[in-house]
Amino acid sequence: MHVSLALSLLFALSAAPVQESAPPSRALLHELCRHPRLAGTLSARRATSMVARVLEEAGWEVTLDEREVMLSLPRRLSLRVFPEATNAVPVVSRLWTFDPMAAPAGDIPPFNAWAASGLVRGPLVDVGYGMAADFERLEKEKIPVAGCIAVARYGKGYRGVKLSLAEQHGCVGLILFSDPADDGAGKGKTWPQGPWKPAWEAERGSVGSFVNPPGDPSTPGYASPAPGRGMAEGKARLSDFALAQALPKIPCMPIGASDAQALLSNLARRRMPDEQGNLTAMAIGPGPTIAELEIDAPRELHTIVNVIARMQGIEPGAVMAGNHRDAWVRGANDAGSGTVALLRAAQILGAKHKAGWVPKTSILLGFWDAEEFGLIGSTEWVEANEGALAQALNLYINADTAVSGLRFQASGSPGLERFLASTLDGMVLPTEYRGPRPTWRDEAGEAKSLGLPGSGSDFASFLHHVCLPVVDISFTGNSGGQYHTTFDDVEVVERFLDPEYQGHELAGAALAALLEKASDLGRKVLNESDAAEAMAQHALDAKSWLGSRQGQGIANAFRELAKTIAEIEPHRDPKALMPPQIYRSLMRTEGLPLRKWWRNALWTSDTTQGYGSETFPVLRICVAAQSEGNLNFEVQSLIQNILNLKHVWELIPLLPEPLESPTGADR
Repeated sequence: MHVSLALSLLFALSAAPVQESAPPSRALLHELCRHPRLAGTLSARRATSMVARVLEEAGWEVTLDEREVMLSLPRRLSLRVFPEATNAVPVVSRLWTFDPMAAPAGDIPPFNAWAASGLVRGPLVDVGYGMAADFERLEKEKIPVAGCIAVARYGKGYRGVKLSLAEQHGCVGLILFSDPADDGAGKGKTWPQGPWKPAWEAERGSVGSFVNPPGDPSTPGYASPAPGRGMAEGKARLSDFALAQALPKIPCMPIGASDAQALLSNLARRRMPDEQGNLTAMAIGPGPTIAELEIDAPRELHTIVNVIARMQGIEPGAVMAGNHRDAWVRGANDAGSGTVALLRAAQILGAKHKAGWVPKTSILLGFWDAEEFGLIGSTEWVEANEGALAQALNLYINADTAVSGLRFQASGSPGLERFLASTLDGMVLPTEYRGPRPTWRDEAGEAKSLGLPGSGSDFASFLHHVCLPVVDISFTGNSGGQYHTTFDDVEVVERFLDPEYQGHELAGAALAALLEKASDLGRKVLNESDAAEAMAQHALDAKSWLGSRQGQGIANAFRELAKTIAEIEPHRDPKALMPPQIYRSLMRTEGLPLRKWWRNALWTSDTTQGYGSETFPVLRICVAAQSEGNLNFEVQSLIQNILNLKHVWELIPLLPEPLESPTGADR
């Protein structure tokens, strides 16, 4: 079928009929999730058109940001398992094929993006959760893993860390599965009777490294071009050799728990200490079970599309909210819930705009593509627009898997706590909403502290590369095993996660309120005195590994800065030239050692588990290297940078104090 005809037929398909009385978010989710939305596939274009149409109907100025990036899409995947090397008949035999250019493409098979293509054969070995402690335990017990295909459970860390560790220890391949005790029958009823993962289903996902920059791996640190355009002057895509060095070098595949049990049931038993230290016979291997794992997933250039919407403000500056539009399959929860919530926010603000309201500073919305492959769409857009963002953007709000209940959750840059608390206090709740009011206050009524975001979603480039304030929000309360599976669809949402779409409507109202309030506040959305005070506490918490003197010195500097900002901010001349926000002012322009793309010197994503965060990364490197001289230098440099910022604040002109009225005047 001709591509244009296929697209026209695909886009002409109507959404599933919904009741007229249903919340607007229901119709949006049904239409969005009618087909899979895997980035780079033909069927993903439908969601692009749908999102752009809804935004334009709501009155937003819409731009389609097309970029040619490298993706990892499968063509053929196979797994064969033999009881032992001499057996010719496999006990497990699986074969999957996929055509990304089919219309629609259909469900992607169990797949780990960026896994190396090739055929490997080797004895199986059970490596637990595949984290550093698991490999250390096997090494201590003298159980060889080199030349084996490792079998690891999902959980306790990012899947790409597991593959990297397997590669480092000489494994020739990796098989991943979800233990039913963690995500399956051990948690409750499985799909379709309940929300938990059935034994036949597997979690898809990227296995790219968190050590390398996110985004297009062929353009690390600089933007990928639009289709048909060359790279920017002085830039080039990585060579095939350099790309091969940066990406995983061994095959990897996820499987269901039932297949995993068949793989593990015939492994050689070893006497190993259990959690209590008692020696117990455990089926670990290696062998005698043998596996053949074959992957054909070329790393090729494909076109992705970010949908960018804009509502012009009347003053300089901007606030932005974003969500990733792509999904491993239909992705009703991840991240359809965030897409729909952000579309509802666009409709709410659009209706206000049509009624005459104009935002104080501009509001931008980003519906990112290819997040699931490694934050590609958002990273490439940020790298292309870094200068403008650094000058104008006051806050980035992220909504990924935004709705699985009614309980508000957030992580973000310190200094946003009061903004969150006051916005939620005053937000207008949806008309039909019957749940509790969302809040960001503790039992004493004080704004709660924010946990530091690490990585794993589209806030990463804004936070770690451009060093802007970010907040990542969601509404939680219900759970299940649908993550990155075929049953992450509207039915699991309507039966278990948000049956009446109250959470989707609430999330839309919250995003609209946060965007409106942030637009009004401009730069003041971030309380920089609170931010400095929070970082002082993080410095005190770092004494355990940094040392008491060093941690106290950094804390003292941050507290001096906090005091100065608190004294000057209420009285400063609003027309005065200001230093960049605290995080931009203290960014490490040259990047972190060995991680040049990351510039946030105050905290960064950790490399041991992947999703978390760790404070003062440069200082941690010095401590790990046992380099006292470098540690002292870096601590003093950080303290001096903080004090330099304090002195800049002290030079900001203040408004003249009002003249006192003569006695008896104005009575």
